[in-house]
Amino acid sequence: MKRILLTILSSVSLLLSWADSGIDYDGVNLDLCDDFTRSECGTMYKSVMKEVSGMAASRVTTGYLWAHGDENLDEDRKIVAIKPDGILAMTVKVNTGSSNRDDWEDIATGVYDGKHYIFIGAIGDNKLKYKDEYYIYYFEEPSVTSGTRTISASYIRFGYPDNQAHNTETLMYDNMEQMFYIVDKVDGGACTLYKLPFKKDYGTGVQVLTEVTTLGTGSSFELVCGGDISPDGQWMAIKNKKYILLWERRGSESLDETAKRRPVQIAAYKKEEQGESLAWENNLSFYTTSDSKKDTPIYKYVRPSAIPTDINDVDICDGERRSSPCVRKRLINGRVYIIRDDKRYTIHGQIVR
Repeated sequence: MKRILLTILSSVSLLLSWADSGIDYDGVNLDLCDDFTRSECGTMYKSVMKEVSGMAASRVTTGYLWAHGDENLDEDRKIVAIKPDGILAMTVKVNTGSSNRDDWEDIATGVYDGKHYIFIGAIGDNKLKYKDEYYIYYFEEPSVTSGTRTISASYIRFGYPDNQAHNTETLMYDNMEQMFYIVDKVDGGACTLYKLPFKKDYGTGVQVLTEVTTLGTGSSFELVCGGDISPDGQWMAIKNKKYILLWERRGSESLDETAKRRPVQIAAYKKEEQGESLAWENNLSFYTTSDSKKDTPIYKYVRPSAIPTDINDVDICDGERRSSPCVRKRLINGRVYIIRDDKRYTIHGQIVR
């Protein structure tokens, strides 16, 4: 009886340890991040955009999301602006010129030289036939108004360092480095993170991505299908249909360094059967939705601010704006931080370690 009881207790302990840990990543079970809560905030209506493949938050008109599908034939190359409830606000037809590459798989927003841009990744390649015909279309982000307008896009054409075809569904942009980060989609193996600087003078030649790192080993995090980098550059979230992994940038380090560390796994994420889209609203919240031929939910993931509630209770002390305990606003390396009790927070409220 004692042996049976010990066996039961051991099994319960093992189950609890599994419940408190994430997927195997480089031979170690990931820590689960319990910071985020998940709620359904709207519906991606098929009448607005069939089979949403990419989604990004507007940086010009707060409170809107840009979305696109992956079937982008000549007569239907477009993105749409929606509210998080899924209601259509505006349609933008995209003129891609002579390149005319279909299979758009992801969209990102970012800042370059003081201007806001939209980036569209024509990077899908299910049949592995394109090799070096992958495109990032870009144009200045318009304000969200209503109706339909047409915008002409420029493009960057790229290939991979092994000179082989890659199927890819993840395009991200880092505002800190003005860098694209791209993850290929591998079935049954580890996916690889690549990078390419954003420049407007590449011309029409083929640019070659630089390999950064593989995301884990084996097939525990295979078939990566979406991701985004928070607008302040501190967080990178990458997903497949089962999991979302989260990397935190430390200070001003390169994202290369960040990506080579072990991430955490977001516990609140629930499997979306065709979940290909992820978009940071700010560094406290992001959205996901599915690539589905039917109406599908839009989910919002939110974590609480790390800045105490008294952050705005500011007085004058020693010639500086401060409260008790001391709170200061500082510009450090071109970025604004809140300093409280010698701890540094981003302006969005997340502590900087």
